[in-house]
Amino acid sequence: MGKLRMPAGLGVAVLAASALLTAGPAAHAGEVHRIVTAPSPSTGAPIDGGGSWIVNKPSGYYLGRAMPGDSFDNEVTTSANWHFGRAQSTVNMCGWVLPGSMGADLGPTADSCSATTQGSLSHRLTVGRDYNAPAHQATDGSSVPADPTCTLYFNYFHGTDFTANGGHWATPAGAPQGSVRYRFTTRDGQAVVVRDSVLGWGFLPIGCVQRPASLYNDND
Repeated sequence: MGKLRMPAGLGVAVLAASALLTAGPAAHAGEVHRIVTAPSPSTGAPIDGGGSWIVNKPSGYYLGRAMPGDSFDNEVTTSANWHFGRAQSTVNMCGWVLPGSMGADLGPTADSCSATTQGSLSHRLTVGRDYNAPAHQATDGSSVPADPTCTLYFNYFHGTDFTANGGHWATPAGAPQGSVRYRFTTRDGQAVVVRDSVLGWGFLPIGCVQRPASLYNDND
């Protein structure tokens, strides 16, 4: 049987199209997982309040919380098993979640958190102001009085614009103790990030705490 002969020029066109398909960048896709309660990086015990903290960088500042069963698009995983991507449920926020927080695999999805966003998040003045300590000099909050008639919420932001997207109080956790650990104030000046000894990290209205006398706004 004789060979099939291509019309003149068609072979070149096919080869060119093939080269374009081969040379084009592959679409990056994250893998969506259900959140499970993660162990605390400092104690190894399940984190207070359950789920996973959402932070601005590995071992960074608290930005919110993904609760058990929430979906998270895991786009980057470090060698220490920190996960960067989008917390899809409740907060629709790019950030890092804890090692040990990835549960059931729900399948792939297109990446939606850029390297630029990842880099911007790593600087603390992107996410807050009036910190309890200079950059790199504390890993916990400062003890301050709190109003136990207030409600602590695990989430305050919706989206990754921490100037414009505050005020979305969500995921109420309960009443704080009479003393909490103050870490920083949101950029809109309406909420504070604190650690409660029972409920864990979360947000209180700024009027519910007495902030430390010394506050810091150096970047990192």
